[in-house]
Order: sequence, then C-alpha cells, then structure tokens
Amino acid sequence: MLVKVLSDGKHAKSAYGEIFFSRKHPSKKDFIIISASTLLRFLTFERTSNYIAKNQRYSHVGGNMLHRSLKAFLFILLVCFAFASTSFAGVDNADVVIFEPANDGGRYITQRQSSTLQQWRFNVGAYFDYAFEPLEFADQTGTRRAGIVDDLLMANLGAALGLTDWWQLGVNVPVAIWETFYDPNALAAAVSKQNLFGKPGDPRIDMKFRLLDIDRYRVGLALVPFFYFPLGTESKFLGNDMWSGGGTFVVDFDIKNRVFITLNAGYRNYKRIRYDAGNANAILDDTINLGTGLNVRINDEWAVIGEIYSESVWDKVFKNQLQNPVEGVAAVRYSPQSTAKGLSITAGGGRGITTGIGSPQFRAFLGVNYRKPAVVELPEPVSVEAVVEEKIVITQRIHFEFDKSVIREISYPILDDVATLLHLNPQIQQIRVEGHTDFIGGDDYNLKLSQKRADSVRTYLIGKGIAAERLVAIGYGETKPIADNNTTRGRARNRRVEFTVIE
Repeated sequence: MLVKVLSDGKHAKSAYGEIFFSRKHPSKKDFIIISASTLLRFLTFERTSNYIAKNQRYSHVGGNMLHRSLKAFLFILLVCFAFASTSFAGVDNADVVIFEPANDGGRYITQRQSSTLQQWRFNVGAYFDYAFEPLEFADQTGTRRAGIVDDLLMANLGAALGLTDWWQLGVNVPVAIWETFYDPNALAAAVSKQNLFGKPGDPRIDMKFRLLDIDRYRVGLALVPFFYFPLGTESKFLGNDMWSGGGTFVVDFDIKNRVFITLNAGYRNYKRIRYDAGNANAILDDTINLGTGLNVRINDEWAVIGEIYSESVWDKVFKNQLQNPVEGVAAVRYSPQSTAKGLSITAGGGRGITTGIGSPQFRAFLGVNYRKPAVVELPEPVSVEAVVEEKIVITQRIHFEFDKSVIREISYPILDDVATLLHLNPQIQQIRVEGHTDFIGGDDYNLKLSQKRADSVRTYLIGKGIAAERLVAIGYGETKPIADNNTTRGRARNRRVEFTVIE
C-alpha cells in the first residue's frame, strides 16, 4: 500500500521527508503496577475454588479441569505482564499486521463465528501469510517513491479451549518470519534494505461468550472481548507498543446448513498517538473494526470462503485514508472426514482495497488447524428380542445425503439387518417406520424431511423383499424427543429411526 506523506520540505532529515518520527515514552513499568499478592491469590484460585465448592455447580472432575485451565490461563497472563513490564521503552507506532486469523478454527479465516468450542474441546493451528508492499512511501499524488515494508512473511500461531459449551479462551501469537524493511527515519545516504527474521508481533488473548445458539435457532450471537500485549517489534511496524483492549460483537446465520454468513463489529481502545510529525492523518486512536465473511459448504469435505474486513479511526470513520485499511480475501478449505477428522487446510489470497497501513498489493496464505471433534457415544442397538416388546429402535444412525432423503451406502447393512429380522418373524403383519429429528431447523421443515426419509427407508425395505402392505411410513420431525436437545449427545440420540409393531 502507498502512504501519502505530507512534508513541507523544511525538515528533510530523512531520505523521503520528515516521516515516522515516533515519540519516545517512559518505560512500560510506568504504565502498569501489578500486585504480587493479588496475582498469587488469582493463581492459587482461592475465590473461584471457594465459589465452586459453595455453589456446587460443577462435578469434581469438571471443577478440577476448569480450575487447572483457568490457572494456566492466568499464568500466561502473568508471564505476558512480567515480560512486557520489564521490556525496554519502545516507540509508539502504527502496526502493519492486519491479517489476524481467528484462533478457534471456525468456519471463517479472520472473522469470528458465534459458535464456541464444546467443553474441553480445543483447536490448535497456524496460518502463514505473505503480504507484498503492505507499507510504502508515496508523494502527494499517490505515486510510490520508495518502500518501507516491501515483503512481510508472517506466522500466526493460535489455540483455543472450550471451558463450557458457551465460553472459550483463545490466544494468537504472530511472528514475522521474514520482513524487508527500509528505515524511514534514516538519512538519505544511509537507506538500505534490511532483511529481518523472527521478529515478534503483538500477541492477543481473547474470550468468546456465546449468547445465542446458531445450531438451534439458525441465527447466532456472541461477544468476544480481547486484549493485546505490547511485545512486538514496534520500531519495524510490528505492533503498537501499547496495551490495547476491546471487543467484537458477532452475529451469524446458517442457511440450510449450506451457506453461512457472519457479521463482525468491533471496538479497540488505543492511547492516542501521532506517529508521523509530517502527516496530519498519521493519528492512531480508538478504532472501529468491521468485517463480514461467507462460507459455502460444497460437501462434507470442501468449502469456499470469502471475507472483507476493515479498520477505521473512531473520530474519522472512513475519512482517514492512512489509518483505514480495507482488505478482501478468498480461500478454499479441505477438511478430510475419513482419514483425519478434525483437520482442516485452508489456502487462499487477497489484496488491499484501500491504501491504509497494512493493506497489501496482494496477499497469499496457507492455514492448518486441528479442531478436536466432539465424540458422542451412543448406546448399542437393541437386539432381536426387542420385537417381543413391539418396538425396534435403531440407535445406530442411518445416514442420508446432505439435506436429502437419499440413504447413503454406509447405512445399508443396518437396514439389511432389519429386513432379515422381518423375514424371520412373519407373525409381524404390519410395522410403522418412524422418522425422528432433533430440534435444529424449522418445525415444518423437520417434519417434511423426516417423512421423506421414513419413506426412503420403507422403499429400501420393500426392495429387500418385505411386502409393501407390512410397512407404513410416518415422519414425526422433532415432536417426540427421547433425550435433551440442548446437548450434543441428546441431539444425536433424537436423530433416529424406529420401527413400531402395529399388528
């Protein structure tokens, strides 16, 4: 991206004009005082342990796991505070890193989804992205005169853990693997390209609170508070050298489990700085962050993703061209279901739409995530003797094509066993094939889909030699649950097929 730098020509102390003279500030020790006794009380977890014991809200095992997880999280906070508070004084600066992947391995890339990781499920992953010319020097006409950051190869390491089914913790650590940098404050004769390796950016810790369950209502809401630590190499535009917190509000939509859309609106608090004395727009202050993402599910393993995201200074929303990066990206994602369930590989690219700091001429990225899948253990299928009790319950799931009533081949052996059972019991003159769903989706839609799938099972059994008059198909939708629809295990049990003996 090209940065317009307005210089009056009277203070030409650098190669390109008076640009990016950042004001020194006192040591970070002056900005934070941490009480050791308070931290020790947090780390010994006295209050939370007493609260759990007093209210009896958690089991012994669950409480201990929550205890250990929060202690580990607070320990990370302590390390970050300690590291930052003992660092040397730095310089306030703009940050060229605007590609910040979500750390929970969700449906999108940088944009958030409302769903949280289930309790004790986790995600670990890494995104690698290359940005070409994310920060350049230009004259008043917008013509590029020289580079500041020509090449930037970043690694973003992320991890997240679900503490409950509606609350998760996450962390993101950015590292500049390679950066080509031209010091804008150097004398004209001394400007040369610097190849920098392994420079850190500002790490982020966040939480996500799910407010509305998209799996149940097809619309989801979440709140994501976050905090950035000033551990980056701010002199190379990898971080701001300031403590910075904020939050993002998320609303997303599920359209027939095929198309997913998310809208993100965030606010980030900064200490107001001016990082270029020669540019009236070189002001970093509180920012508004807006973004949207689209995920189209092609099948169980492939999806395409598109995003647009932006940042703008609060008091000059979309008016400060310098501090208003906007970028669009697109990607394809592969998630193997049979060989490595939980793994996803994302590859894509994009480019800056505006010339704000961090918007590149183009970007390419590759991401790998492992999101531990939820495992639901179901009871064993009932035995043949169940016929005596006038009901055969198929607790092994019968699989259908996505959003259709076409039975998948992997379910044929289950239905073959039912056909064999009916052949061996000719005294059963008529049975009812009953289709049931969980409560995800609309009532009418679930009712119709369950009827079509019950009809498909009936047709399959007729094809196996069962007389048509012995089979009656009825779909009940979500009206007859046998388990709690608010849990993953319960929903899995409710998605079932039953055969009831009529006569």
